[in-house]
Amino acid sequence: MDQDSETQSARRVARPKVEHRPSFRQWAYLILEEGQTEGGISRVVEMLLIALIVSNTVAVILETVPDLYNNYRWAFSAFEQITVYIFAVEYFFRLWSSVEDPRIGSTRAWSGRLRFALRPMMVVDFLSFAPYFIALAFGGAVDLRALRVLRLLRLLKIARYSQAMPALLGVLYAERRALFGAFILLIFTVCVTGEIMHLIEGSAQPKLFGTLPGSMYWAITTLTTVGYGDETPITWAGKLFAGVTMVTGLVLFALPVGIIATGFVNGLHKREFTITWSMVKRQPLFDGFEVEAIRQILDTMGASVVQDHTRIAVAGQDADMFYLVISGRAHAEDENGSWEIEAGDIIGEETLSDGQTYTRTVWARTEMRMMNLMGEDLRRLARKYPLLQQRVRNEVPW
Repeated sequence: MDQDSETQSARRVARPKVEHRPSFRQWAYLILEEGQTEGGISRVVEMLLIALIVSNTVAVILETVPDLYNNYRWAFSAFEQITVYIFAVEYFFRLWSSVEDPRIGSTRAWSGRLRFALRPMMVVDFLSFAPYFIALAFGGAVDLRALRVLRLLRLLKIARYSQAMPALLGVLYAERRALFGAFILLIFTVCVTGEIMHLIEGSAQPKLFGTLPGSMYWAITTLTTVGYGDETPITWAGKLFAGVTMVTGLVLFALPVGIIATGFVNGLHKREFTITWSMVKRQPLFDGFEVEAIRQILDTMGASVVQDHTRIAVAGQDADMFYLVISGRAHAEDENGSWEIEAGDIIGEETLSDGQTYTRTVWARTEMRMMNLMGEDLRRLARKYPLLQQRVRNEVPW
């Protein structure tokens, strides 16, 4: 590494960090939306909310036990009231502070908050406390006992704090075409097997297999290997075809399960912690980027957790991965010296050029969380957003 490159690396590591005291609204947003990434009080609030959600779900279940409910009615009632008020306060603080999200704050406050309120998780949050206040407002004038089933929706609130649920939903969306193809294949198989069984067993059992809908009902229960037993073939040809249908069902349903399982595991391996919008927005490397650029970068980036003493880059090896440090510290060295790498710094800027090798060796001093980009993805984004290329090469300050 020449003197200029060494100076650039040192300047990048020694970059001053500008600190400012967040407003109360920013503070509320960080606590409620960034619990996994901010730590401290944000993490404590997150764990308390998870405990409250689980406890409330257990209480809803135990209320159906007559002896328990009759003996502890006052405790169930008090816990329910406390819970709904906490959930209501949480909901309105989330809604109020949502404009701190650049995607929401870039529009009018009221319209941005409306779009935020229509998000699936916010709808779940609303339904977790709304039935209680609706019943309270109407009193005994309207029987709203059916709304009590919505209390079990509170368990869905816990999906907010798990990266597995977004990963699963992401897989369903990414593989939607393959899953739709599997669904079409299933419908086709149900129709064909139902029609064949109708022809085989229709004359022998006209009440059960005399119509195509009745035969299709048998087909779906057989293909899924549920086999209720309310419709069974009695002819030798029907029994033989039923066996073929059962084996076909095993193969047929293994297809979508395999698609979802593979995508789910790969998604979790790609992101070992949740990358949030504000996490990307706060990185100095992306300061000043437009909302659309941040959105595309967020969709492309992976995430990894590296334990201490793990080698991240080795001098002389192919530079195929670019890293942005979110937390933790690393040590870097080359033939000209050594230095420390901290949160906000980058590793693997050599990846910006195809066919390059790492010029320094970097290993973690502490556990580190890092965003990462494959070399091909970094080069594609750099071509689309020249400012990213300039900052990675340290041609402009950041």
